[in-house]
Amino acid sequence: MNKNFTENQLIRFLGRLGNKWGTGHDSVSTILRKTKEFIAQKKDKIKFLEKVVILLEMLEAHSEGKYEIDDGSLGLIISALAYLVLPTDLIPDMIVGIGFADDLYAFKLVFDQLSFEIESFKSWQKAELSKIDKASVED
Repeated sequence: MNKNFTENQLIRFLGRLGNKWGTGHDSVSTILRKTKEFIAQKKDKIKFLEKVVILLEMLEAHSEGKYEIDDGSLGLIISALAYLVLPTDLIPDMIVGIGFADDLYAFKLVFDQLSFEIESFKSWQKAELSKIDKASVED
């Protein structure tokens, strides 16, 4: 694999992953499962995974029909999560020290692209928690 990748190569690779995985229910379920397993195994070793959780939460809320995500954003989220769990991407993950550098960069690109959607989701989450808190006080 080429260790000197460009942003365009990474974007094209993410696009191919998005096309491969699609946005159907089975794809979303598989990505959710694989990403949760990956995070559980690697969370202590890879620092940026704590930030990845928001994309996982967005995808999960969408798959449960609780939160709407447009197809473009959904494709980006699925692509980024698929890229994370794919061990042989632009820089294979097994290369000690740099194996996850491309994954980190991929997530930076996705977070930059989805910053508005992520903030909207966080606001929605906060409102949902507020509803739950109010309901528990009323009980």
